[in-house]
Amino acid sequence: MAGRVTTLSGTLVTLHTPGRRTGVVDTLSRAATKITHQDYPYVYGGGHSRAGVASVGMPGPGYNGHRRGYDCSGSVAAVLVAGGLWPAGTGVPNDAWMIRQLRDSHLIVPGAGRSPVEVTLYDDPGSHIFMSVDGRFFGTSDGGGGGDKRGGAGWLNDGAPDATAPWYRRWHFRMSALRGSLGSGHDVTFDLSVLGTVTGQLHVGQQLKVAYTERQSGKFLASSVQPPHGSTTIGTVSLIAIDGSTFTVQGSGGRSRTFSLATDPAALELISLGHQVRVVYTRHGSTLNARLVTVTSTGRPGDRGGYGGRGWGQRH
Repeated sequence: MAGRVTTLSGTLVTLHTPGRRTGVVDTLSRAATKITHQDYPYVYGGGHSRAGVASVGMPGPGYNGHRRGYDCSGSVAAVLVAGGLWPAGTGVPNDAWMIRQLRDSHLIVPGAGRSPVEVTLYDDPGSHIFMSVDGRFFGTSDGGGGGDKRGGAGWLNDGAPDATAPWYRRWHFRMSALRGSLGSGHDVTFDLSVLGTVTGQLHVGQQLKVAYTERQSGKFLASSVQPPHGSTTIGTVSLIAIDGSTFTVQGSGGRSRTFSLATDPAALELISLGHQVRVVYTRHGSTLNARLVTVTSTGRPGDRGGYGGRGWGQRH
């Protein structure tokens, strides 16, 4: 999967995939429809570890240790993150703390939305939360049998009777938060923990291509990271320039290539003569610019780190 880095947090990186730009409210509606079609069951705590990702949750209604789904606040956050109204790649608190965070961010104000384009949250503090997008209700349930057939997240098909219940507090998003447009691509978060120092080499705005596997918990575990464009070569570091501007790699067939390091001399601290490396590079005229270098083995017996064992990435 390829996209632009939007968030870096510890070993987690969030990419936004390309897509045609659409209005914020339209994006929220599309996200709600997609979640409805996925027909996830209700799972207590589901969707809380990372916003927008269904998970196994925790002991409670719907939990069996392996089934993935959403609970009420997890499902609302999954819609909000698609529209840029909740930070991608972050955890989700309970409903009351969601409201507090959105208020502190000056995104919501008291009362139900009244304009033709509106997004309203309905919160019974500490108990339940659901939402409306342009007057259409979405959530896991609202006391009237709405949501999908397994009780999980979906468009509510019963008119949401709880929307008028006096114990629900209503909060609508400011119009300033709903104006404009954003890419209709997806925000996807990957765990890079198996790739060693790779996380320290990335920066927001960088274009990346990630190969990954999906765990039962819903976590996307990255197996490799590289720029979306560039060639790759594998070999042994045979020469490092005295001034630190270049290094040379000799491939298994005996062919040598020299790569520029001038833009990031600190990378020399990670590579040494004899290291086995994988280099992703681009060509600018006759110069080969290293874009991502990964040390796969230092040459010591039993020391094979695999792709991502040690490495660095050229910063743009």
